[in-house]
Amino acid sequence: MQAADPDLRLQHKLYPALAEPPEETAITFWECFKVAFDRNLDDSFADKFHPLSVLNWSLKPAEAETDSEFFRDHSTRAARNALVGSAENGARIAAVDLPLLLSLEERQGVIADFLRNSVGNVEEEAVAPLDPSYRQAERSWWQELSESGEVCYGIRPFRANPYAFVSLCVKDGDRLLLLGHLRYHYEHFADHCFELAASVPLARGFAVDLGTSYQFGRHAEEKRLVVKLSKELNGGGIVHVGLELQDRPGLVAGITVPL
Repeated sequence: MQAADPDLRLQHKLYPALAEPPEETAITFWECFKVAFDRNLDDSFADKFHPLSVLNWSLKPAEAETDSEFFRDHSTRAARNALVGSAENGARIAAVDLPLLLSLEERQGVIADFLRNSVGNVEEEAVAPLDPSYRQAERSWWQELSESGEVCYGIRPFRANPYAFVSLCVKDGDRLLLLGHLRYHYEHFADHCFELAASVPLARGFAVDLGTSYQFGRHAEEKRLVVKLSKELNGGGIVHVGLELQDRPGLVAGITVPL
């Protein structure tokens, strides 16, 4: 049969027309909040009740009468802080997904990234360079930074200790060399303090974190340096050693093994 045959007639509409797909409904602020709240609540509880975090509760205050009373009260406070913090972080994460910010991101990407990191990016606040103890949320932040490989920057103006920050990831091809995080505290625009954190991956799953700070006018004996060494075991356990170097050095060490 030839296509030019005049007796050939093509038949159309052999099948009924497909219905057009329904228009996607806009995601509301409340829907974004619920998703962000649930995810952040799980992460907050996992961080505050991590076995190595519970190990830090061993310093019992003088007013606590018994160990059981202290751990019960501390557990209640940790759960309350996790709940309140997750609600606040959920609202901040949902705010960065509002149509206004999404529209700004299409036109002014640099400004949108700045606002997104300043309002959202709540995991950055978990970085504690001068705390020698283990923080699961901090390790999650370093992992997220290494996967994104992007430069993050923003400000935290509404905190009790406001600061500006910038984070970066240094790679040689696909090989991770260094993760860096710098904070500049500008409280009262007079106390100029820089806080530096770095994480360096080592062989066989080891990682070493360094944290220090420098404040103009501070005495040399008040300067602090924290070194943290961690390793994730094959079975899911974690080995952590934290050393705080100052006039009175402190050591925090612990290990978790899955049952």
